[in-house]
Amino acid sequence: MKKALIITLIILFSVKLFGQGTDDAFLFSQTYYQGTAKAMGMGNALGAVGGDMTAVNINPAGMGIYRSNEFTTTLNLMDNYTHSTYYGASNGANNMRLSIPNLGYVSAKQRSNYKPLRFTQFGIGLTRTNDYNIHSYAKGINPTSSKIDDYLAQIDGYSQLELQDAFPYTIYPAWSTYLIDIYHDDLGDYYGSPVPQGNIWQGQENTFKGRSEEWTFAGSANFSDRFFIGISANLAHVKRFGTKVFQESRVKGTETDFDQWSFKEDLRSDAFGGNVKLGFIFHANRWLRLGAAFHSPTLYNFDESWQTETESQILGVTRKYISPESNYEYTFFSPLKWIGSLAFIIGQQGIISIDAEYTNYGAATFKANDFDYSAVNENIKSTYGRTFNFRLGSEWALGDTYLRLGAAYYGSPFGLGETGSSVKKASFGISLPVSNSTTFDFAYELSYGKSFLYLYDAGDLGIEPIAQQQFKNNLAATLKVKF
Repeated sequence: MKKALIITLIILFSVKLFGQGTDDAFLFSQTYYQGTAKAMGMGNALGAVGGDMTAVNINPAGMGIYRSNEFTTTLNLMDNYTHSTYYGASNGANNMRLSIPNLGYVSAKQRSNYKPLRFTQFGIGLTRTNDYNIHSYAKGINPTSSKIDDYLAQIDGYSQLELQDAFPYTIYPAWSTYLIDIYHDDLGDYYGSPVPQGNIWQGQENTFKGRSEEWTFAGSANFSDRFFIGISANLAHVKRFGTKVFQESRVKGTETDFDQWSFKEDLRSDAFGGNVKLGFIFHANRWLRLGAAFHSPTLYNFDESWQTETESQILGVTRKYISPESNYEYTFFSPLKWIGSLAFIIGQQGIISIDAEYTNYGAATFKANDFDYSAVNENIKSTYGRTFNFRLGSEWALGDTYLRLGAAYYGSPFGLGETGSSVKKASFGISLPVSNSTTFDFAYELSYGKSFLYLYDAGDLGIEPIAQQQFKNNLAATLKVKF
């Protein structure tokens, strides 16, 4: 009974938790705003500035700046290049994507010229909050282990008949394709593999597409042209799909029956959810503006599917096993955010703005009606921690033309004082008037981040992580029409 219970728990864990773990808790909690070209050019440091639909997504009080109706739409071109290093070997891969990350409409109504309530506004907008498009490839010669070693460590103590029930998506397919077999020696039967324990080519290719975005429904008010408040209800959407292909092959000149094998994972995640945002902006005097905003946790309902394909080539014979498709629904809560903002007005020439954003990635949680996620949530809590994101922006007037500069630092999700998986951004932009009511804005942003990826757990044998450097080149063009 005890063994049967353990097998049942492993089945539930492998089927339901494949896409739900510490990595996904961070991935689906990240926010990198991709909206208007104005916001991009100013590093998205608009919490105390307002007057822009992406600013409304950061601080809904920013819509209180509007005195007329406005429509915006943005076209974005992103090139994502990933450089990977694994056991001294370097490889690069990239992808390019054209998208519309922003649509926005604001309706402003004047209430009075002399009473405290001067204007009210209502707005609807679409803002992309993250981009999941990535193509990465890494390959090197691992001198000490194979992924099969990780499999063998997991099945110690399991009979052949238990493998299919306990490991239907990973180890049983390896068994079915003769990557794992029964061997004999003087001590009896044991699990073994024709795959060498090290000195093999090993690598992985990841290809993913998708995005997260928010539809914002906001209301705001302007009091005496000094105090602005706003609130928004936001419908969040996540779509991510793609493949991971892990491969191992023998090194040329090695005497072994093993030729190569691969493990392919097809994943798809779809989610809908929502959150609420509150904020204010206060014009303290002619040269200083203050802003603050609160973002509630985002509640997502996820629908995920997963399927694996294992293929081996041993002694010139190719075998393939395709697993059944797994589907699962669960709930995910991303952590809340607090944002504090300052903006300094430099006469009639320009503005310098600063945003500081606080969040705790360790507060992300998974839930489901038919599974206890407490162990997973505890792992998230112990792995990730509190962090700050800082954004800096400026805008300078040259007649009717505006030049913009921006920079940002998104702190490590592993906690204060850590640097792993932090992201740095730099940007610039320009605003060109077409008429009294129409403006074209353009911006360019360069983003850089470095992370480490372990392909599997090799136990005492150890394994070197893949070091990944990611460069994103982002071009945006926004059409803005006032009426």
